[in-house]
Amino acid sequence: MTRTSLHLCATLLVSATRAMVTTTTAGVLNLRPVSPSLPGIYRSGELDRASEADAAHLLDSLRIRTVIDLRNQDEIDKAAAKTTPVGRALMTAFSEGAPVGPGQLASEGTGRLRRHHVPLLTDIEGFWSELGSRLGPAKKAEAVLYRTVDARRYDQLLYDELARQKHELLYTVMLRSAGTEAWNRVLRLAADTSGGNVLIHCAKGKDRTGVLSALLQHAVGDSEEDIVAAYAASAELLNEPEPSGSPAPRGEVDWTALRGSPAPAMSATLAWVRREYGTLDGFLDSVGAGEAWASELRWLSKR
Repeated sequence: MTRTSLHLCATLLVSATRAMVTTTTAGVLNLRPVSPSLPGIYRSGELDRASEADAAHLLDSLRIRTVIDLRNQDEIDKAAAKTTPVGRALMTAFSEGAPVGPGQLASEGTGRLRRHHVPLLTDIEGFWSELGSRLGPAKKAEAVLYRTVDARRYDQLLYDELARQKHELLYTVMLRSAGTEAWNRVLRLAADTSGGNVLIHCAKGKDRTGVLSALLQHAVGDSEEDIVAAYAASAELLNEPEPSGSPAPRGEVDWTALRGSPAPAMSATLAWVRREYGTLDGFLDSVGAGEAWASELRWLSKR
């Protein structure tokens, strides 16, 4: 897409939506501030199914200028098959740096939109390797046997363990396996509102986005009670159906077991971080988001 056509696409998008600013979003689920302590930083599910009202709300009402996408590329490709025309135009505008200025994408301000792609589950081999290291003695012995004689049964053992331990295992394995570089980058990008307000999102805005939001909330001084409550709010906002009780096909993860956002899962995740790193600040230090970064984030909260 040329710069001229991109500008036209962005201008037409907002021209069609400017009169429809609303606080209710139809296609962008789980949209809300990360915390009252972090003005200008928002969280949500994917933007692919955005409606005209969603686009106007994001761009004009919330003044989102930077989007951080935590999904893997295969998730992005899959979601693209069901994207709405407005969702496609919205993501194109962010991805290709549409200009922002009076009469274009916002009622005030200048500059360009920005999109950053920082997948937190891209190292699939590292994720399953880390999960395998968490198995109890009996399961670990089973895994050693299967790994040498039956790779499918080995994989299934790991899939079943994830479905059994659910959110806590997913989050703690992700914290370890995503890697220092990814965590450092995404924490710094999320805290950078110099170019305008920031939106972080994954597919549903509850797991990867929930863990990242918890770290940001901690760094700015929110209580654990507030962090857990913000995480748990996703369950009501998404209104996901309860698991059917039917087992997933063999050879697949039973992702239905990870529906919802139960408060104990986040409490357990924070407790794990304290056991492994001494404190939550210990984890942040380990990925290079130390006191200087946290101080900048706290400064943001006082704007």
